[in-house]
Amino acid sequence: MQDSIVDNPLIQQGLARLKEHTFSEAGLGFGAQEVVSTSLMSQDTTRRYVDVCRDGRWGGRGWHADFPSELLEYWLMEVRRQLYAPGLGAWKTFRVFLFPSDEGRLEAFDHEILTRGMFGDPKISNSPASGQSVKADLLAFPRTEDNLQEWMWNALRADALTPPVYNPQLKTVDWDNKRLPVNDHGTDFSVEPVVIDPSKEPGVLAKIGRKLFGAK
Repeated sequence: MQDSIVDNPLIQQGLARLKEHTFSEAGLGFGAQEVVSTSLMSQDTTRRYVDVCRDGRWGGRGWHADFPSELLEYWLMEVRRQLYAPGLGAWKTFRVFLFPSDEGRLEAFDHEILTRGMFGDPKISNSPASGQSVKADLLAFPRTEDNLQEWMWNALRADALTPPVYNPQLKTVDWDNKRLPVNDHGTDFSVEPVVIDPSKEPGVLAKIGRKLFGAK
């Protein structure tokens, strides 16, 4: 996955709805020249920061104001699902740029943006995702081993967890001796997982073990 500006009808419609609400009297950007929302997306949690520019000065949103969940959080969840590429994964961080008079845009990143918004101090950051959070996300949006980012490996090693891995030959996700089918929008959880016999398929599991723990 490459960091990118992403665009399609789903994104255009979502940006238009966000713009209309954000700069209305009830919106957190009323009277502002620009609003930038940064969302870190995972299966088990979402973290978001908002930067607002008023009269040429940047600051955070008021804590009493936020985007309606269906306009931002649920929309970005669907964007992740629609843009998932089997074996490559789903983008982790989304940055939405909104303007009262111009079209907005959506930027996507394949890494966690941990500092507070665009203008936060890099020395002040949240803790990165846990290994369990990375594992849950990879189970929903699996990648091949070669497409796992180093920060993902580090989180998994810290919690001694083995990642779910995309199997391109079978178009499945394999994890913890189980297997589920994967389609163009992620893992299909509607079926019961198949149990894998490790003695019959030792190669992939051994390769992952070497990457995680340096096993021979």
